[in-house]
Order: sequence, then C-alpha cells, then structure tokens
Amino acid sequence: MKTITFRLAYALVLAAAVALAAGCGAVREERTPDGRVVLEWYNYATPEFLTLYREELIPAFERSHPHIKIRLNASLGDTGYDSKLLTLIAGGIAPDVIHVTQANFPLYAAKGLLVDVRTLAKDDVAFDEDDYFKPVLDSMRRGDRLYGLPSDFSTILLFYNKRIFDEAGLPYPDASWTWDTFLQASRKLTVDQDGDRVPDQFAFVTQNAYNRWPAWVWMNGGELFNRDETVCLMDSPSAIQGFSFFVELATKWNVAPAVGQSTGQSPEELFMAEKIAMCANSRYAYKSFAKGMSFPWDVAPMPKGTQRATTLIWGANCILTSTKHPKECWEFLKFLSGREGALGNVRMGNAIPAYKPVALTPGMLKTDVSPANDDEFLRAVSHARTAAFPPQFADYTQALSELDDAFLGVQTPEGVCRRFARRVNVILKEAP
Repeated sequence: MKTITFRLAYALVLAAAVALAAGCGAVREERTPDGRVVLEWYNYATPEFLTLYREELIPAFERSHPHIKIRLNASLGDTGYDSKLLTLIAGGIAPDVIHVTQANFPLYAAKGLLVDVRTLAKDDVAFDEDDYFKPVLDSMRRGDRLYGLPSDFSTILLFYNKRIFDEAGLPYPDASWTWDTFLQASRKLTVDQDGDRVPDQFAFVTQNAYNRWPAWVWMNGGELFNRDETVCLMDSPSAIQGFSFFVELATKWNVAPAVGQSTGQSPEELFMAEKIAMCANSRYAYKSFAKGMSFPWDVAPMPKGTQRATTLIWGANCILTSTKHPKECWEFLKFLSGREGALGNVRMGNAIPAYKPVALTPGMLKTDVSPANDDEFLRAVSHARTAAFPPQFADYTQALSELDDAFLGVQTPEGVCRRFARRVNVILKEAP
C-alpha cells in the first residue's frame, strides 16, 4: 500500500472493525425517493476509467437492474485511497462495494471486513466459477472463503527493446531462455558508454516489490510459506538461491541499477528512455507506452529456473460486511466482473479481463500498442501466482521491509532471508 503507513492502517482497520460491529456512526441514504436501493461503490481510477464507469457501466447496470441506484465515490488515483476508505468505515458511513488490488486486499480480508460470497454464488444458478481464470479467482480466497470477484489482471512478462538487442547482435528472448541465458545476455547488454565505470545502459531493472521478487524464489523451486501458511520457508536453500539471484543482478553482477542509480525513474520510464534493455512488467504498462515508443519492442516469458513461474497483479471488487444489501451488491459484483465489465476493460486497453469468455475471444485483447507476442500474457496464466499474505497483515508487512537491506547491499541476501524467516515465523505463531 502506498497511501498510508501500515501502523496507521492497522489502527484504522481495528477502529473500522469495531465500528462495523457496533453499527455506530452517521447514517447514509439507503434508498432513493422512488424506492430504489442505493449502493455506494468506492473506487479509484484514472479520469478515463471514471468516465467509463459514470457514462457507460453504471448506466448499463442500472438499466438492467432498475431497482438499484449506484453512487460512485471515487478517489482519483491511489493516493489517499485506503486512508479515506478506512475513515469512512470507522465513521459508520462505509460504502457497500469497494475496489481492491492484490496490494491492499489482504488488509481488509485479514480483519473480517469483507463478505464471504460463497453462499451468494452457490444460490446463483447464473454464476459459474469456471468463467474466471482460476489463479486470479483463487487469489481472493482465504482458506475456503471467497471474498469478492476479480475484474482484471495481468501476468508479469519480460519486456525487451528489440533495437538494443539488434545492436548487441543477440537473439531476442523466448521460452527457451534460462537464468544462465538471461545473465549471459544481460552482461552483454550492460554498456558503459563514456568509460566512467558506471553503466549508461543496463540490461534489466530489479524491483523490491512483493508482486515481483517472489517469482524468482518460485522459479528456483522455493516457496515463501508451507502449504497452510503456518511456516515461512524463506530460509530454505532454494528460496535463498532464488532471491539471491534476483538481488545480485544489481549488487553483484551490475547488470541492473543499484539503489540510487535509477535517478528516481520508474521501470517504465527507464524502458521508454532506452536506459534498460529489459524489464519485468505487466500489461498495465501499455497505458504508459501508448504515449509513444521510439523503438520496436516485444514481450517474452520470464526466464526459466528449475521451473517456470511468474507473478500476478489484479484488480477486484468486494462487498463490505456493513452493507444492508448483500444480494444487490452481488448483482453489481457479477456485472463488474462479467461480460459488460470485461468489455469495458478491453475498450480501455487495460490489462486482461478476469472473465474468460471475453478474454479468450480471438483478437479481443488487441490494442494499438500490443506487441507481436501479446498472447504470452495469457499463456503465462498457467504458471502465475499471487504472493500470499498471512492474517497478521501489519506485522508481516513490516517484516517485509527487512528485505530492503539486501537490495541496498548492506547485508547479504542469505542473511536477510534467514533473518526474515525467523521474524515471520515468530509472527505466524501469534494469534491472527
């Protein structure tokens, strides 16, 4: 989460949970004067998506559900999104439906603020779980509970600059690439153009992000947790080796910018400026690239370790437990995650709809900036995962910050992994 500190988030969630349980706070309008049920949907989006919601999706839903009125409460972008939402919940004026991503969903799920929609789904003959990509839908489960429906997602692939590869005389990355292939190519793609011993062009960029580095642990056959998430396994040899390979691309091999060498630029900005030859990114980056690319580029699978793996990022919608209208909320969730919502996502050229009947329609996902191998994003679903969060959300998130020492180069990746595992295993022994 970018919007608030995790200590503040934890405190606000506790206050919100108490408020929900007590039913205290201000009163929000539940029906229109003509008797329609009012559902408030709290979301954040770009101006383009807000226009889509207000002018197309919400009117379409209200036409097909004339007894329901949708009121959009929007936060422009993710700045302040969670702090505002938690304040609304704690104040007793919570929305009915909220938008979440893989980054903030665990916070709300961990404290019991979300409706388990299994009963609603079971009683709905028109709903079929098989219509959704399983790894994405499963990311919203905690145990056997399902806390919402995904709307869109992307796998993470290797973006590469064809011109830089051509100038280096290297073949383009493809499914045959292993870690060895990747590292050998990366050493050739890292160039010190002015002889000051500081690369002016790097091969790759590493990100200390929970939706990036876990893939390298999985690629090496490692796991972050055991199957029931009661033990952290980051101190296992396979996990340490996978994490170390990723970190040492910058700290040992110098084929990726070390902390401070990216001059504050995002991976997308570095890629577009041709300061890196490759980056691990999602289809959401297409929105940035639509502004114009001055070079040919494409995407490829992530390099394979002992096995193939990558991470998922996704967006979804959930029902808050404070709502008085769960059945109406369920209808809205199905709409946002079903055909209409999926087609809206496609029109915006943003990521991949979680709804398979639309996403798998031939040619449906093609955009003006789609590269030749765009279908790799769908092929990667078979080996894509979302990194797990244990119920002890705030404590675990703070423990994750200990990994920074490896990226900063002040501690070895092995030492950081062992320290992290010890701390997390203490956390996991505590009651959720």
